[in-house]
Amino acid sequence: MFDEKMEKMPRKKLDELKLKRLKKIVLYAYENIPFYRKKFDSAGVEPYIKKLEDIEKFPFTTKDELRSQMPFNMLAVSMDKCIELHSSSGTTGVPVTVCYTKNDINVWADAMARCLSMAGLTSRDIFQIPIPYGTFTGAFGFHYGGQKIGALVIPTGKGDSERQIKLMKYYRTTFMAGIASYAIHLGQVARKIGIEPSKLSIRNGIFGAETFTKEMKKRLAEMWEMDVHDVYGLTEMCGPGVSADCDMHDGLHIWEDHFLPEIIDPKTGDAIGKEEEGELVLTTLTKEGMPIIRYRTKDITFLYDGVCDCGRTHVKHAPIKGRSDDMLIIKGTNLFPGQIEEVIMKNSKVSENWVMIIEKVDGMDEVTIDIESKEKVGEEEAKKIAEEIEKQIKIATTLRANVEILPPDSLPKSEGKVKRVIDKRK
Repeated sequence: MFDEKMEKMPRKKLDELKLKRLKKIVLYAYENIPFYRKKFDSAGVEPYIKKLEDIEKFPFTTKDELRSQMPFNMLAVSMDKCIELHSSSGTTGVPVTVCYTKNDINVWADAMARCLSMAGLTSRDIFQIPIPYGTFTGAFGFHYGGQKIGALVIPTGKGDSERQIKLMKYYRTTFMAGIASYAIHLGQVARKIGIEPSKLSIRNGIFGAETFTKEMKKRLAEMWEMDVHDVYGLTEMCGPGVSADCDMHDGLHIWEDHFLPEIIDPKTGDAIGKEEEGELVLTTLTKEGMPIIRYRTKDITFLYDGVCDCGRTHVKHAPIKGRSDDMLIIKGTNLFPGQIEEVIMKNSKVSENWVMIIEKVDGMDEVTIDIESKEKVGEEEAKKIAEEIEKQIKIATTLRANVEILPPDSLPKSEGKVKRVIDKRK
């Protein structure tokens, strides 16, 4: 463990620490951010917390509200106290900008170091980061966490996949971070240039930034012969580092000394109990530059009940099922893209590259799923594979879909988050 005393803190002491920090951060946000002062006053709540459950009296913060205050109106400190800026991609609107104080960077590095250490990173590792360096938080989170542990960090950055593989071989990289779909792509590139991924020195990896199903995790582990861990985070909190899975590989530990989690019904906003699926809401407990109270992440998960066998006391959440606004309604069926991926990945004859196209035909929803085969197959074999996947999708989701098996390398490749769904009904 990176910080055994904190990671295994007795539950009572951890709750006491959370309450102490929650009291402080709610008052701090009220006193230093006009947005929260107005919001709390309008809701008729005073910025005083007596017990952890009191947080439920406070209004939520949404992404649209943050965007309305961008770029700097959410800051609780003056600009001269900030040393770094990061932002969301802004692909769906105004980017959310987050400014960090020196202490915020230290906290982020510490949280990431816990995640990386939990995934097996040590000071003896050579740690390659094939993620874009820029205003996107990803690469820097892994970078700071890796340095905190003392690993040798190779900041290879975005793209040039063949070069990434050659550097892995040249430097004998032992640990990798990034996006799962890109790690799969790197493995495919390695094989094309005559290098078997499992023969490289990499033995551990940690991946996030997109929905990461168990079946995809399994494929990645088999391709590279490495232990694969999941990491979760979001720009509004710090970036990656909010939570990660331990060696039990059964849920992700949220660092509760820095982030207070709640699960709510996404429709009503009401709190729901542990082991019940809903939307994750997070409150920062230690952020100086831009504290956020009750942020609606839109990520669907649930909190585990009980203590993990690894000995860490911080609560676990289930792997993210999807985002509430990513849920598709097709022919009256509620569906997350991850449910389709899980079925596809169970078929050993297809690759990890697929895309789902939804369109209206004569007023009815029609779904076509294009999937690359692992190897080139004949027409009859392709038809059999398609029929089997169609059958399994119907069993798993009740959805009737048209599956088409395409030759290898038929679909576009991405070095970032993969767009799996093309909804032409909109």
